[in-house]
Amino acid sequence: MNNFSADSGMLFLLITTIICCNFGCSQGCLDDEKTALQQIGQSLGYGYEYFYPGSSDDCCRWDGIYCSPTTSHVIRIFYDYIKEDEDPGFPVFLDMSLFSQLKELQELHLRGNNIGELTNPEEICKLVHLQWLDLSANSIEDAVPPCWGNMPSLRTLNLSKNRFQGNLTSFLANLSKIESIDVSYNLFEGLLSFSIFANHSKLSHLDLSYNYQLEVETENPTWHPRFQVQHLLLAGCNLNRQSGQIIPRFLSIQYNLQTLDLSSNLLVGSFPTWLLHNVSSVLSLRSNSFVGQFPQGHQKKSTLSKLDISNNHFDGHLPINIDLFLPQLKGFNASSNQFSGNIPPSVVKLKYVESLDLSSNLLSGVVPVGLTYNSPLWYLNLSNNSLDGELLPENCSMPNLTWLLLHHNIFVGNIPACLSKSLSLKLIDVRHNHLSGTILSLPVFMQLGALLLGENQFRGPPPQQLCQMQMLQFLDFSNNNFSGNIPSCLNNNSVWRKKFQANSWVPVDFTTKGNSYLYQGIPLTLMTGIDFSANILAGFIPDEIGELAELRSLNLSQNHLTGHIPKSFKNLTNLESLDLSHNNLTGQIPPEIVQIDFLTTFFVAFNNLSGRIPSNEHFSTIFSESSFEGNQELCGEPLQRKCSGNDNEDDGRKENPKENAEEGLVDKPLFFYSFVFVSYAVGFWSVIAPLCIGANWRRKYFATIDGWIEYLLTR
Repeated sequence: MNNFSADSGMLFLLITTIICCNFGCSQGCLDDEKTALQQIGQSLGYGYEYFYPGSSDDCCRWDGIYCSPTTSHVIRIFYDYIKEDEDPGFPVFLDMSLFSQLKELQELHLRGNNIGELTNPEEICKLVHLQWLDLSANSIEDAVPPCWGNMPSLRTLNLSKNRFQGNLTSFLANLSKIESIDVSYNLFEGLLSFSIFANHSKLSHLDLSYNYQLEVETENPTWHPRFQVQHLLLAGCNLNRQSGQIIPRFLSIQYNLQTLDLSSNLLVGSFPTWLLHNVSSVLSLRSNSFVGQFPQGHQKKSTLSKLDISNNHFDGHLPINIDLFLPQLKGFNASSNQFSGNIPPSVVKLKYVESLDLSSNLLSGVVPVGLTYNSPLWYLNLSNNSLDGELLPENCSMPNLTWLLLHHNIFVGNIPACLSKSLSLKLIDVRHNHLSGTILSLPVFMQLGALLLGENQFRGPPPQQLCQMQMLQFLDFSNNNFSGNIPSCLNNNSVWRKKFQANSWVPVDFTTKGNSYLYQGIPLTLMTGIDFSANILAGFIPDEIGELAELRSLNLSQNHLTGHIPKSFKNLTNLESLDLSHNNLTGQIPPEIVQIDFLTTFFVAFNNLSGRIPSNEHFSTIFSESSFEGNQELCGEPLQRKCSGNDNEDDGRKENPKENAEEGLVDKPLFFYSFVFVSYAVGFWSVIAPLCIGANWRRKYFATIDGWIEYLLTR
């Protein structure tokens, strides 16, 4: 019986312990730690009420806060991107001494909170249990305190995407127990020898990328690593400048490498075949100075899923058996090299490839049939080559295709009907080819953001399907043979009408303000444009285009457009470039056009416009005579032709309402005829009435008439 009681007591204790560990048996968070958390929240721009739901006063239940189930101490803080949906405003000054009050803190995550400066940053060195520190994606400009390199429990350090400065050696050398370091995209400088990592036996992730003032040296002094790194990213850090810009030799004995990025270091030599086997997943050698041919006839299989060798000096043919030694490849980028010949059948046999970029090479021939048939491709870029034949094989089927770039080749034919199976398309760029025919059967791509057809030989009217593609951001139909009218329903577009930030995708090349610009990143999300230039479009410019308030570039030049410039253009408040030159437009330039404050490029040259050029302080100073030349009846600055009194005096300045009212009354036909009638009546009756009324007046009148007659006869 006693044994049963003892066993029952032990069982109860075990169950209680399990419950406490999993669900917590603490009495809530500690008062001093709750106060510290409230102050931290206020420092980040939020009040105490933001962090806990409902009526809970227990900080262990607040969002992003995790406490020990046994001691109630705060052990983890996850305050990542708490300002993600808000206006970031001014950078935050964060007092790190507030965290030093959380004695048992093990993890601190503050990613993406617009922190600009850390005050008392050395205070977190008192957190002897801190294992994970993440301050990434802020704008911190401080130097790293040396004591951060002496935190005994630190295992993961992420300072990436900030503006940290100074020398890395001073604090990285002592982090011998560290497992993951990411200091990429900062302003660190000076020489960093890899020998400082020799005793970092647990190091598995190291990212020093894109510290452009940093110089990383792996060859001198001689050293031997005790680690087997899994992810090594050394892009854009001036790798081995003192050692002939060679690939680090220690990589040959790194057998657990999953990711290796040596991009943007101007490394030299031939293709490092051995890396195909030392790296198991992702290998990037982009933007270096490697030369020679890609390995041919290599039979040993690699497990690489992504290979990027773009922007080097590789030449010769693409390997005829790439499918045999890279069978798992999902992403292959060989762009901006000097590869020649046809796209080999081996590329077609890469059955898992989802992203293929062979652009900017010397490739010729046709697009292989198998490449686009039942393909998992979501990105295909074959631009800037000498490929010919049809744009895509007739039986193409790429249901996941999102980005299609085939521009600057010598393709013929039309846009293939099989693209109707690729309804996820966000970009179609087929500019600078020899494509022809009408596009009246163009599929409706509801997610399409850029449709670039310029520099081809397409004809017929622009398709009405454009009005259903509400996500269009860039539309380029320039330098074709499109005819008919500009669709008036373009105002159905959501991106052009309303402030709507489109997705940031691959860079887009678009011509505006007379120049071609490559838009990427944030500028890409903000830019919008329509280009119908150099076609044979006719008819009026639709008034509805004036509703596209978010449009930034509009080019309708070199067409056969007639009628007036719509007054609704005054609503294009974000327009930066407007080109209506070389058309048959008539009438005046609407004075309201001067209300477009962002307009920096404006051309209406070589039309049949008349009247005074409107002006204000902005409009008069920014545009030259070339913007208005070729309009024989236009006058006023900046043209040399002065306006006469008969010219329209409306120059966009404030008018006198009283003068306008008087001028308008005199110009009315009713006023003219009334004036003639009254004048005739007054003149007639002022002579005839006295003759009828007075005899004396009649005798004098007729005597005078007789006297004039005798005088004329005697002469």
